Amino acid sequence: MKDKPNVLVTLGWFDPRIIEGVGRFAREAGWHLEMRAVIEGGTPRQWRGDGMLVNDTEVPRLERFIEGQIRRQPTVLIGSNHRHTDLPAVQEDNFEIGRLAAAHFLERGHRSFAWFSLRRGRVEADRRKGFVDALEAAGHSCSLLERGREGDSWDRHRKALLGQLERLPKPLAVFCLDDLLAIDTVEVCLSRGWRVPEDVAVMGVGNMELACECSRVPISSVDENLAEMAYRAAAKLDVLMRGGAREGDAADVLRDVVPVKGVFLRRSTDSLAVAHSGLKRALEFIKAESARPIGTPEIAQAAGLSQRALHYAFQGELKSTPASHLLRVRMEKAEAMLMGGGAKISAVAEACGFGPVRNLHRCFVRERGCSPKEFRARGRSRG
Repeated sequence: MKDKPNVLVTLGWFDPRIIEGVGRFAREAGWHLEMRAVIEGGTPRQWRGDGMLVNDTEVPRLERFIEGQIRRQPTVLIGSNHRHTDLPAVQEDNFEIGRLAAAHFLERGHRSFAWFSLRRGRVEADRRKGFVDALEAAGHSCSLLERGREGDSWDRHRKALLGQLERLPKPLAVFCLDDLLAIDTVEVCLSRGWRVPEDVAVMGVGNMELACECSRVPISSVDENLAEMAYRAAAKLDVLMRGGAREGDAADVLRDVVPVKGVFLRRSTDSLAVAHSGLKRALEFIKAESARPIGTPEIAQAAGLSQRALHYAFQGELKSTPASHLLRVRMEKAEAMLMGGGAKISAVAEACGFGPVRNLHRCFVRERGCSPKEFRARGRSRG
């Protein structure tokens, strides 16, 4: 009986979706996974196997081990936190992550923006650039919140963050490097008495469900598609172990960039930054009544405005129309229902205000380029 390929998984930081993605491919390919380094948080003294999957080689405890081992067997890197730019890797699309966050805040009418990170490096630079470039293209600037000094306690970091936030105009939209920094930002805002998201809207990256849902204010987050990244990294390693593409090949052979899964909306950004009182009433009405068959006349009546004045208010503050905003609210709710459970598509259409399934189908094909069924299937296939 032929021995199974022996593959080491060693991680600088842990997320169960990485193990899910690697494990899914390992079962398909018939691998043996050496998981001790993941379970015990260490590294083997010596490793003699068929291949290795690694994330975040910049973590100090991994650095010496990786330097000694990384050339001894086929190795694929997961993510972008690596100095070994000549090795095969499967990475997240950090520029797109930043762009999506900017688009999300812009759609909600924000005009004051900030970026917050405690670390510098390739991931930070690309996410920041995607965010700042998208804002600048829309005519807005972005404040860069400075980290505390290296080695400072969290209390000192939070005090430094608070001092910077106090100087920025509200309402403010803050995009954070990851979910953990987003949670800290929410805590700082609440301790100061600011409302989240009404005074300060906060978004993270990672979509770590437990952390995001259990924050004092649930955190909106960009999901970089970790399970799919890990699955593709394992598939790339399998090719290498079979004698496929090698170091020195073209960059597009060695490196894959995985599409972002999307923005997952929770309470921390679920408001719109508008000053017009009638527009505020219109937005509240749409949010509360989007499941009903409402249109511009009903929205205008709830806002206490004429339909023309309502249209001007939407254009002036949100660069949108009442009808397009209503559709966006309905689409976001439908997407969440399709991704979050097993509700029948007919039930999704009814609950989100589309009425017959054919209306939901037509909107998804036009707005997302696929049917509701295909949208759900794509989400599941990406982990």
